[in-house]
Amino acid sequence: MRRAALTFGAWGLWVGAWALVLLIWGEATVPLIAFAAAAASAAVIAGYLALSPLESDPARTIGDTSFAPPLIGAGVVLTCNGLAFGLWLVLIGAELGAFGVGVLIAERRRARLR
Repeated sequence: MRRAALTFGAWGLWVGAWALVLLIWGEATVPLIAFAAAAASAAVIAGYLALSPLESDPARTIGDTSFAPPLIGAGVVLTCNGLAFGLWLVLIGAELGAFGVGVLIAERRRARLR
């Protein structure tokens, strides 16, 4: 199974679980429909990716086991959530994002030296 299909399938299951939680305990219909539609579309994309023929991947500039993208993503998410929860979370998110960018720069330098 391809990694992209697995990723979209896992995302679809995660969003589907949230849709199920909204179905059981939620009162609003619009979020339920939005989550269910997102879960269904992720499942369709995962099915398409699992059944489509494999294509050759281009050369990667970042390794498969890089910690930088998740760190940068978590930093962005925490910074955006900090807009609602306060400056303390903005600062934590900015610090985490900056650390992720530093890790990315170090990995790129290490790859260039090889």
